[in-house]
Amino acid sequence: MASAVWGSAAWWGPPPPAPARPLTDVDFCSGAQLQELTQLIQELGVQESWSDGPKPGADLLRAKDFVFSLLGLVHRRDPRFPAQAELLLLRGGIREGSLDLGHAPLGPYTRGPHYDAGFTLLVPVFALDGTGPELQLDLESCSAWLRLPELVREAPERGAWQDCLGPPAPDGRDWILQTRSEANDREQRNSVAPPHGSVPEPEPHERLRQAPRDLPGTDVPDDGSPRSDIPEAAAAECPIPTPSEAREEWPTLCPAQVAAWFFATLAEVAKSLTPVPAAPRLVHAARHAGFTTILLTTPGPPRRLLLFDLIPVVSVTGWPEGARSHSWAGPLATETPSFYLAPGGGGEPPGTSRWQLCFARQELALKARVPAPLLQAHAAAQALLRPLVAGTRTAAPYLLRTLLYWACERLPALYLARPENAGACCLGLLDELGRALEAGSLPHYFLNGRKLYAGASSVGLLAALAQLRGDPAQALRAAVEEAKVARKGGGLAGMGSGAH
Repeated sequence: MASAVWGSAAWWGPPPPAPARPLTDVDFCSGAQLQELTQLIQELGVQESWSDGPKPGADLLRAKDFVFSLLGLVHRRDPRFPAQAELLLLRGGIREGSLDLGHAPLGPYTRGPHYDAGFTLLVPVFALDGTGPELQLDLESCSAWLRLPELVREAPERGAWQDCLGPPAPDGRDWILQTRSEANDREQRNSVAPPHGSVPEPEPHERLRQAPRDLPGTDVPDDGSPRSDIPEAAAAECPIPTPSEAREEWPTLCPAQVAAWFFATLAEVAKSLTPVPAAPRLVHAARHAGFTTILLTTPGPPRRLLLFDLIPVVSVTGWPEGARSHSWAGPLATETPSFYLAPGGGGEPPGTSRWQLCFARQELALKARVPAPLLQAHAAAQALLRPLVAGTRTAAPYLLRTLLYWACERLPALYLARPENAGACCLGLLDELGRALEAGSLPHYFLNGRKLYAGASSVGLLAALAQLRGDPAQALRAAVEEAKVARKGGGLAGMGSGAH
């Protein structure tokens, strides 16, 4: 009897072999299981959640209030510091890519053994309307000069900042800013989200735990004069031309001088502080290039050591022509757009008056729109990068943050939002960072056609990054253990009475 057939094969025969399924859960470079990497990344996020929850703990709130009160005392000592300013607090320090300061000397601070959590605080010391003639931007270097006329808003600003003035800016490089009305006519703006939220240099952790005074910079209180890791030539007073109302002769506000003034004034205030029981204590302060780093101990329990990078900035109302106006998340500029001018990373010659453009407020809005798994992957990549960049002047941490934005522009949102893809995203960010370091630069996310530069130490970092990619699982395990130490307040271990 003829057999029944289905197509060309007998129905009672063995089923045809299933199509080969590619093994996609293994990292080709290291052989690591992507599922294991994802689990480690998620564990790292859990261990770091004590400082990243929707409601900060009481110790963090007390530390923030202490810093704000400290800045109030700075105003009392020097009225040039504004009595009321819109401070911007960012989660993560400069060593974790919170801000683009180029290749700045970042000081001997290592998260875990030296401090438990880091923050960045932008402190406006001067406000400027970007539509006025005082601002001159350099399209090529992503920087700006702030020129001071004899009077600003009918106030003698030049005289008040006499010790922070530099030579006139080079002529012929004006970059016009949009007025608010022009920006409103061009597109409908959305509101920027409210603020939400380490390239350490190697230092034996016993030294910092037992005596923070071993760190370079100024420890407070101190019987001597403030110290700094900035060469004296960089802090020397800039030459000031004879005052003239000709625009090209206006002197500039020198960022190195402003940073030196801010640090010196804060150090004087810190020396006069009297410890208060059950309140945070300032145990260390130091200047590194254009910013000041302070360490606070919290009363606990558990006692923690918190790091704050304080950056004197200039707040500018307006939006630069040629800057990106939209992102994958929507408009970048609000109805009242603004950006900052921050001191550069210390690579400029002494006396240079160029400020670096900073879009920190816009980055807060972008971070709020990044899918959670990708944010976890980025945090893990930063944790892996920290020991590699110890002691260098590389801009790699901020390059990695910029790659986060480019990933959101390039990749499907559904892919980035899948929790099981966190391991692959982390490795992808590290691989992209390696390519950027090899090229020596990365396209600037906010300034069209401009580049961010990696710095001279990128060659050595490439070799270290390649070694890490050989065993990312082991590096992630070490990062998890570091986070556990920080969660317990490990940065204070061994300090005892040695902290002051």
